[in-house]
Amino acid sequence: TKVEQADLSNIVSLKLGDARKLDSLDDNTINAATMSFGIRNVPEKEMALCEIHRVLKKDSSPTIESKLAIMEFSEPGPDTGIMGSLARLFIRHVVPAVGAMLSGHPKEYMHLQKSIKEFPSPPEFVALMEGIKCPIKGGVDGEEWEIDTFGSFRVKEEV
Repeated sequence: TKVEQADLSNIVSLKLGDARKLDSLDDNTINAATMSFGIRNVPEKEMALCEIHRVLKKDSSPTIESKLAIMEFSEPGPDTGIMGSLARLFIRHVVPAVGAMLSGHPKEYMHLQKSIKEFPSPPEFVALMEGIKCPIKGGVDGEEWEIDTFGSFRVKEEV
């Protein structure tokens, strides 16, 4: 793997699994989690984000901060001018056509275009992440985790 080639196996451990159910990982144990071009295809995005949040370390030390990085396609919004219009045209028509032609699998590239179109805009996705309330495993009734895109962690008691 690239991790082995870069001689990082002693500090980087790659795990494959269902983002909605990270049972093989304990709470508060992971320094970083990444997802590239995948959250768009997770049916229960909130569940996946809560699971990722559950396993990320919540250390208050300024030198140790856990990170979540999500890279995803999205269509530019209608307020992005001519370049946004061109990008939407490219994503909706050029990418599926070229991808289908090069791969020989047109159905998959139509799914790509459709899933990108249906994925929330960046501001909407940020709002989704900021608004999630995750149940605390074994917590007191009424307590919730809230994900904040700036990495803060709060326990909030709901009445």
